Amino acid sequence: MFKPPGFLWLLRHELKVLWRGSILVRTHRYVLVPASIVILMFQAFGVLVGHLIMRHPVAPEIMLLALNINLAFLFVLMFSRAMMACIDVLYARGDADFLLASPIAPNRVLAVRMLGVALSILAPWLLLAGMLANGLIIFGQLWALAVYPMLLAEALVVAALAFALVVVLVGRIGPMAARRAGHSLALFTGVGIFILGQTPHFVPHAALAGFWSGLLPGPGGGGLAYLFARGVLGQPGPLLAALALAALVFCLVWVFLAGPFARGAISAASYRPAGREGAQQARFRHSAFSSLMAKDRRLLARFPGLVSQIAYRSLTLIPVVAILLGKVVIGLAVTVPLLVFLAGQLGLFFISVLAQMNDMPALIASAPVAARAPRRAAYLVCAQTALAIIGLPVVAVLVKGPALAPVMLLGVAGALASNLWLGRRLPIPLSRAAFGKTQVGTLLGLVLGVSISAGWALAAWLVVTFV
Repeated sequence: MFKPPGFLWLLRHELKVLWRGSILVRTHRYVLVPASIVILMFQAFGVLVGHLIMRHPVAPEIMLLALNINLAFLFVLMFSRAMMACIDVLYARGDADFLLASPIAPNRVLAVRMLGVALSILAPWLLLAGMLANGLIIFGQLWALAVYPMLLAEALVVAALAFALVVVLVGRIGPMAARRAGHSLALFTGVGIFILGQTPHFVPHAALAGFWSGLLPGPGGGGLAYLFARGVLGQPGPLLAALALAALVFCLVWVFLAGPFARGAISAASYRPAGREGAQQARFRHSAFSSLMAKDRRLLARFPGLVSQIAYRSLTLIPVVAILLGKVVIGLAVTVPLLVFLAGQLGLFFISVLAQMNDMPALIASAPVAARAPRRAAYLVCAQTALAIIGLPVVAVLVKGPALAPVMLLGVAGALASNLWLGRRLPIPLSRAAFGKTQVGTLLGLVLGVSISAGWALAAWLVVTFV
């Protein structure tokens, strides 16, 4: 099994490819030390939470309900990420057709790819949940060890179902539309979780308490819906049943998907997006600078998952709108730091997109324009796009609180300019617009961008609150 082209040999190389494509490896010069510090901080937090759980025990039925809800949310979050990972291993690498043309059995390639996707979507959640489990184990709660196999079981189920759905979608609507479906699912999940977190502001407490009480498990711990939750609590029967169910789902998908997987991979390899009739007849604008701006706008529009990425970063607009409509009784000044932070994050995202999609820097550098013109055009397009998104809320805040104008405008301009400058030099990690291209970007840019945006937001809040 370890010899080429054995199963374990293929799996070892699949894991090596996934590891080489991870953010930590791509940014190892900058992020290994900060990542280690973050892991230690998470572990310390896990120990603290474990201590609090030991001091304040939770009723078993409430624990089951909380675990069941978290596992359901985790399933959807894993599923959206698994869909995009499946598209990548089917299409982005460009090696599936070569493997299928080799003497290697298609079902062996499929099994390796499914396991690789399962482990890739499991890793971040295993890190977070493992920190809490370790904290409980320190206090003698050995049942927390069940977290590790149960998360693996859920990842196997998610990877199998995601592969089945993606193979069907790729064969019917193409890989680009399938990827958009994955982004849309991630967007709806994120928005749904945020809306659920805001329900106490809009739903009467009595109705909300009755809803959660209706979801509490019965004396026996509930039915199949609580199977995985009871497995996480270390109950032997549910733990073994959940592992067996996950293995069964994984094996069934693996057995019946080998043929469609081979056909879908070949279809994806030959897929070309439909062109537009007038795309090759574009004309230059009145000046080279306006042409550069038009080019940057088109690159932004072509970025995959643009709408979902903007929506993710614009979730801070929901409390802003709630405050403006009077749904949340908080001072209007709170909207200032929220909008300042959002402006910085949008600017960092847009400039990172342009920095990573610029495939011909030498050609642009040889153009008969000033050397600063491409950079100025990118800055201007990103600033215009960010301001177009936050423009209406900013105007609404300024109409209701004209005294906030100087601080808000200065904070938005500062956060936007700082992140544009940072993103040009340290773009954040993003998926490339075209399949089959290596991702670039650094996690350091993401960390610094959030820090800079938070710094401007904090400064704006301090000024409007205490000055």
